[in-house]
Amino acid sequence: MKKFLILLMFPALAHAWQPTKPITVVLPNAPGAGNEIAFRILNKQVTEKTGAIFVYDYRPGADGNIAMNHFNSTTPDGYTVAIPSCQSTFVTPEIWYPQIVKFNPMEWEPVANMGKSPLAFYARLNTETDTVEKLVKEIQNGKRSINFAVGGAAHKLAVEYLVANINPSKDTVATIMYKGPSQAMQDVLSGVAEFGVFPIAVGAPMVQAGKLKVIGIAGEKVLPGLEKYKLMNTYIPGLNVYACWNLMLPKNTPREIQDWYHANFISVINSKETREQYDKLFIFTTQMEQTPEGVRAAMYRLREKWQPFAKKIKPE
Repeated sequence: MKKFLILLMFPALAHAWQPTKPITVVLPNAPGAGNEIAFRILNKQVTEKTGAIFVYDYRPGADGNIAMNHFNSTTPDGYTVAIPSCQSTFVTPEIWYPQIVKFNPMEWEPVANMGKSPLAFYARLNTETDTVEKLVKEIQNGKRSINFAVGGAAHKLAVEYLVANINPSKDTVATIMYKGPSQAMQDVLSGVAEFGVFPIAVGAPMVQAGKLKVIGIAGEKVLPGLEKYKLMNTYIPGLNVYACWNLMLPKNTPREIQDWYHANFISVINSKETREQYDKLFIFTTQMEQTPEGVRAAMYRLREKWQPFAKKIKPE
């Protein structure tokens, strides 16, 4: 009754659609990925604001394509959303996994970009190859095998772009794809892998705890708190690869449902609480990608930039 009276008093806040049961969040990674980290920050505030309940459905495999095939088959009733990584879902699926993919991501209904985080090149503590200069020289020389633990398409693209622009004398660099960035990080931490590439949002706590080394940042700008780390594009022009996560609804989701998500998530993405938590995790947002049209335009640009390069690469 109280909620009903509030809606009568403030009709501008009312929406034709309101969730009356839990909303399933489809995650294309194993637990601990950047998209989950970002969404949980938003989830908390939306729940406090609306009472909506979110439950998480982890479906890792084939760089997220198993999860997104499932999402593509769900009913557009507002009770299923997905938070895919941009490159893994919008750039490489049709190129690397044509026999698996059963969706066109550009047909889904975007709510907003939840955030981005620069990718970092990491090294385990006991390696001597712990600077950009040393890593570039090692790859150029081709004297030993170098493996990178990666947790998604963006991470693999960053490694492959690095190697392609170094043009080593021998093909000694390989990537090992994990079910998510957290799992890739664990193998670098344990010493199983010497190097890794994953978002600074995922790796920062381990770096701050002194358990992981940062070789360099694969971004085009220095975020506050990361000033001491070198940008990889200083050595490899164009090596600007970010982790990027969108909030998506299924194709043909009714407008009133989309309106509820726009009203409740976009305001939270831009809230002071989110900004403070994002800053601590080195996650940033782009204002122009806080509309469906902005997300679509950004994904078309991303596809145009990276798909030609992705076609030159063999998947895991």
